[in-house]
Amino acid sequence: MELEALRAAKRLRRAAKDRGETIKLKIVQSWRAKKYKIARAIRKDVKGIDCWRYVKALCRPLLWPTCQARPTLNPQFQLMENHAPSHNSDFTNQERIREGISKVDWPPNLPEFNPIEHIWRIMKWRILRRRGAGRICLPGAMELILKEEWEKITIEESNHEIVKLPDIMLQ
Repeated sequence: MELEALRAAKRLRRAAKDRGETIKLKIVQSWRAKKYKIARAIRKDVKGIDCWRYVKALCRPLLWPTCQARPTLNPQFQLMENHAPSHNSDFTNQERIREGISKVDWPPNLPEFNPIEHIWRIMKWRILRRRGAGRICLPGAMELILKEEWEKITIEESNHEIVKLPDIMLQ
């Protein structure tokens, strides 16, 4: 609906410009994320992921159901995300709070304090060691290898990376 209104406004501006007039239309959006989504749809910009797509395609079907099940195993569970714009937008935060999922207040630009970054490093090292002379060129093959290596990460390796955090913070 708003996309149609935006297109109609552009048509009006073009018609006014052809007549030598200037017309200024202001389209008010109810929230920033929707305005951002509409602007991206018009530009046909497909790079990256916006907050609306992040919530709709990843969080609701995959991430948040898992997060809602975790407190039964660990009552102190909190979701940890980096500071990507789609993770930390007003829309994403409102939807996450509505689902009842708490999030770690994490300092930006400090990946060395994030244990998952160390796990990614381990996985990258294993994948590079594993491939030998052959390159992984197909997305399906990479997906299979990533899943296999993710399954091989043990809880001891994760705990080892977490235990190193106090030493990293002292440096």
